[in-house]
Amino acid sequence: MENDFKMEESIIRCWSVCIPENAAEEVTKTLQSKWINTGKKEKEFRAKICDRFQAPYAVACMTGTAALKIALKALGVGPGDEVVSTPFTFIATNTSILEVGAKPVFADIQYGTLNIDPKSVEEKITDKTKAIMCVHYAGNPVDLDELRAVADKHGLPIIEDSAHAMASEYKGRPIGSTGDVATFSFQCVKIVTSGDGGVVTTTNEEVYKKLKKQTWYGIDRDTKKTSILDPLPCPPDGLGFKSNMNDITATLACVAIDFLDTALARRREIGQRYRTELSSLNKVKLLDYKEHWTPNYQIFPVHVEDRERFAHYMWERNIQVNVNNRRNDVYEMFGGLCDLPNLKRADEDVILIPLHFDLTDEDISRVIKNIKDYDNE
Repeated sequence: MENDFKMEESIIRCWSVCIPENAAEEVTKTLQSKWINTGKKEKEFRAKICDRFQAPYAVACMTGTAALKIALKALGVGPGDEVVSTPFTFIATNTSILEVGAKPVFADIQYGTLNIDPKSVEEKITDKTKAIMCVHYAGNPVDLDELRAVADKHGLPIIEDSAHAMASEYKGRPIGSTGDVATFSFQCVKIVTSGDGGVVTTTNEEVYKKLKKQTWYGIDRDTKKTSILDPLPCPPDGLGFKSNMNDITATLACVAIDFLDTALARRREIGQRYRTELSSLNKVKLLDYKEHWTPNYQIFPVHVEDRERFAHYMWERNIQVNVNNRRNDVYEMFGGLCDLPNLKRADEDVILIPLHFDLTDEDISRVIKNIKDYDNE
């Protein structure tokens, strides 16, 4: 596995960073303006988010993890509460719950989609449950109608961790345009990246007001000062975070949003080619992609027979494949293993194959050929 550290140029990488050519020029303009804290570029970015994703309200922050914490606090989740959540995700989804003093309670996932199973969610709800957390895994949307039926029945809000789902659509509507709260990440390998960054969208004006305060010490930065001497426009509303997005980051994010549809089109072209050419294999199985769910192909996970042998096989041919996430209950902080059969199966056979904007047609052909060769061994 020494290739993992060398990463020779001949290796086809599993992911890459997509930075538009005009990013440096635009950041230079912001630096020369001398306004690099939260300002007009941050407001411009939020406006672009609302426009592109049909979201009534949006709040920007410095990381996707911060977005999750801000969302949880804005919905009143705190010490002693429980949040029913998915265990198949990067740990940030669930460490954010721990960081606000609550407890993640893990529901099982659907093996075919890797998303949280609404039926299992309902089984995990107790009188301590304060919210439901889902992840649109790999940019493949959760069945929101089914999950919302469970949430509405129990009077619970849903936080959609949409770190994978920038520009994914559910029944023709962008993720983040409907429902209670959705959070997004702009970390380096995301479709839209500003190096790091986060956004929370909501359809609820009252939640939006709380989100704005949670982003900056419990204070709404847009509030005008009422005193020539008082440094704060109003007293803090409880304890908030310091996670507002600055204008340097926002400038990168604005450029990336403008480039989104170009990057998205290429990802969807690659994803569709994989789905067409790898759909009938025996040892490698694709996710279940529903007709009315439009994925963005943030990543491309597959189920593989004898995963470790497959990983060696692909690496030996200079193709990087990766296990993106483990079941979160293997980590001590979450309290121990749960009896979740579909999670167990996925944790043993899911692996990512390369998908990103920089892949050439020749790269894709090489990946497909070697996967088919493995399947025929």
